[in-house]
Amino acid sequence: MNAIAKAERRHGVASPGLRELLACLVLLLVIGGFISVTVWRGVAFINVGYQIRDLERKQAEFLQLNRELKIERAMLSNPERIESAARSMLGMTEPSPDQIRMVR
Repeated sequence: MNAIAKAERRHGVASPGLRELLACLVLLLVIGGFISVTVWRGVAFINVGYQIRDLERKQAEFLQLNRELKIERAMLSNPERIESAARSMLGMTEPSPDQIRMVR
């Protein structure tokens, strides 16, 4: 071993080959990290797309159900239908004049 190598070891200075290896390792870690982040963002973007599609499908289903319920409410609140159901199912009739009481 020559005197320069001994001095570098004593003072903690890395040899040129070790520096290059360390630089390559750091570069590989940075590139690997960049690739990992890029892939993760792509997967997250795809997952958000799937979530949006599912939510749009659910929204369409709820809008259809809302339309159906509005139609059903309109049919059930029809006064003629209510009167017909009261007469046929409950046996109700028009009150006679003596059955009507005025309340003050």
